[in-house]
Amino acid sequence: MYPQLAIEAAAQSDVGQRRSHNEDSFAVLPCLGLFMVADGLGGHAAGEVASRMAIEVVKSCFEEAGDLEETWPYGAATPHDRDEVRLVMSVRRANRAIYEASQRQKETRGMATTFAGVLLAPGMAYIAHVGDTRVYRMRGGKLERLTRDHSLLAELLEDDDGAREAVEALSNRASAVTRALGCSENVEIDWRVEATKPGDLFLVCSDGLWGPVPEGRIAGILGAHRDLGFAAELLIDLANEHGGPDNVTCVLARLGDGAKRCVEAGATHGGFEEMP
Repeated sequence: MYPQLAIEAAAQSDVGQRRSHNEDSFAVLPCLGLFMVADGLGGHAAGEVASRMAIEVVKSCFEEAGDLEETWPYGAATPHDRDEVRLVMSVRRANRAIYEASQRQKETRGMATTFAGVLLAPGMAYIAHVGDTRVYRMRGGKLERLTRDHSLLAELLEDDDGAREAVEALSNRASAVTRALGCSENVEIDWRVEATKPGDLFLVCSDGLWGPVPEGRIAGILGAHRDLGFAAELLIDLANEHGGPDNVTCVLARLGDGAKRCVEAGATHGGFEEMP
């Protein structure tokens, strides 16, 4: 187990201006170095149940002390390799749990959720995602997206051929996700490993934020406000000022200089905090 990292974190979630309930879930777990957002898919049954399950299953995988064989099957792997495998395997387990639960009850048949998570370890950030929930990194005043949307629009425009306006005009389904947890027994998970530096700020957010709010405005708020709790509130307010078309959730985590600090927050669903 690693020494606790110095991580400052904050999060906010809001129903937005056009939805009746919040299907986003998130977790802020500095003691585990784990930060996650899941967005239950609109139009699918029990999206809020799926998003909550995704967060709870991944969290439980990192809290379990025993039976590591399923989580990291390579006993000779380095600790960093184990972190990478554990994150990916935990998301895979969440997918299977959501799919199996959806098959057992008619009320939850077809439920699904997007997911994005960041695991911070000494010198490294491990990122896994499915769908269009995003992870960004703010470093040296520059905001960089670290995930690629699994959506129809993103796939059609992968080669950046300048056809964005045409695609959006031709199809009102261009933003539909092409991957999500719970749709089938198996899911393709994208993951990456990034070297970290003190001061790196990670943002995990649902499309309720990045959809209506330009990345330049997001970067401006993160660059102007050191207080992460205040910055998270401003991001939520900005999304609602831009129409609040969807549930909006943002999780912020900033790496410190290495001094130990651990202030843990529980998983949160629908804007209500579930303290441990």
